[in-house]
Amino acid sequence: MSRMESLASVARPEEVAHEPTDEERAAMSELDREAMQLDSEVITNVQVDGMVLMKIIKHCKDNHASNGANAWGALLGVDVGGTLDVSNAFGLPNVRERSDEEDRSTKSSMQYMGEMLKLLRQVSADQNAVGLYQGCFLGPFLNSAVVEGLNTLSLMMEREGNQGKGKAVLLVHDYAQLAQGNTVLRAFKLSPSFVEAYRKGKMTVQNLTEHQLTFSNILEELPVELHNTALLNAFITMLTTEAPKPQRIVSETSIERLQAPPNEPAPPAYLDLNLALEPVLVSSVETTLDTMEAYAAEAGNVGYQSRQIAREKSRAEAYVSRRKAENASREAAGLAPLPIDDVAKMFKIPPEPNRLESLLLLNQLTAASSRLSETAAVGTVQLDAARTGTA
Repeated sequence: MSRMESLASVARPEEVAHEPTDEERAAMSELDREAMQLDSEVITNVQVDGMVLMKIIKHCKDNHASNGANAWGALLGVDVGGTLDVSNAFGLPNVRERSDEEDRSTKSSMQYMGEMLKLLRQVSADQNAVGLYQGCFLGPFLNSAVVEGLNTLSLMMEREGNQGKGKAVLLVHDYAQLAQGNTVLRAFKLSPSFVEAYRKGKMTVQNLTEHQLTFSNILEELPVELHNTALLNAFITMLTTEAPKPQRIVSETSIERLQAPPNEPAPPAYLDLNLALEPVLVSSVETTLDTMEAYAAEAGNVGYQSRQIAREKSRAEAYVSRRKAENASREAAGLAPLPIDDVAKMFKIPPEPNRLESLLLLNQLTAASSRLSETAAVGTVQLDAARTGTA
């Protein structure tokens, strides 16, 4: 059993000791057929409940305020005809990014999620894990822990009979834009080619070439829709609807008008005209530079390993050439040729380096640079408008 399958096994449903009868089997098979009709091969869009969005925003904001790290958690819901309906969410322990303890932290997070699903099952709550949510700051969000978590959840969904591969989704919330009054929520899923290549093992050059993978097609973005339940809509309507005033013969006095709550409309916000973009630009530049340094370090490691492989291969090929020339001279002299099979014992050629981290860092660099260009474009327009207005 592989490590990903062992992680996926932590959230399996418990075995039922009762043996169903023939009638129960027939009823269950009919229900299964109806459920299979609702299930689909590909997720086309994501529908998020309003309370789930509030939970994600609160978790990301509180986690960043406490320890400055990106929060992440599990999404619960169901697939209905290609629309992934996310109805609940809960947080997971933090994962260290690009550290030696990343695999251990990811495993503990998956075990924590398995225990939470068992507890939700005991209280008859929604316990179908369908994806993850991740907080990000000014763009970058993808790392190996998120990729492994999505693949693990996809294995769980396939084990439970869902059609298709790689159906787990990732909701990304950029909490850096909350200060400007913008709620950014995007949905992604791993591309089928990336899932197939990832499950084969290491991301080698041959593996990437066969599946035509680059840093730009690791993820596929999905449209996101927000909705509220009917009960919550009724409650919000009751809060926002003004109660009818009772009919009075005598007009209100000044004391009654002062005691009444104010009903003045909220003043308009001018956050788009705020010119204080220096902290945002500085943070965007720092994030981009940090990602570039991490990619340069990873590229140096991959280049060093590639040179080691090329050096060992050249030594082995030179040894084989010398041995073949020696065997040719020995055969001309009537002597027995020397064996060539011992070249594998004499030269230990290291395995080809994994290119997964390089792909993820390139994806992060693209996201950081895109966010930097957007911020710079908005600042340029605002400064030009302010300069034109004062001229």
